[in-house]
Amino acid sequence: MPPLPVQEAMIVALADQTHVQQQKARYRARRNMLRRALEDAGFRIDHSEAGLYLWATRGEPALDTVSWLADRGILVAPGTFYGTAGGEHVRVALTATDERIAAAAQRLASSRRLGTA
Repeated sequence: MPPLPVQEAMIVALADQTHVQQQKARYRARRNMLRRALEDAGFRIDHSEAGLYLWATRGEPALDTVSWLADRGILVAPGTFYGTAGGEHVRVALTATDERIAAAAQRLASSRRLGTA
């Protein structure tokens, strides 16, 4: 059984939902920004209703997409890491900082303007 001071600290921490709301808003903003940028660059987002990742495809082998994004300084995991059904998908994490997410979105937009999307 945890000591009384630990129990009291837990009660205070669990009663405060502000941090939960802030995290949800932060990830929602990251998701919206990156999703829009990926879609504008020709990606389709599948099965990404919640969580910390986007499941994206351009309808090509996952490793080709990994390479295309790496050329733009964006690191993702190939969908094949998660089974054969991910053969044409990549998993894009939303866990980077807001600044890194914005930079990735900007790189995708720049690719589109340059006609390399």
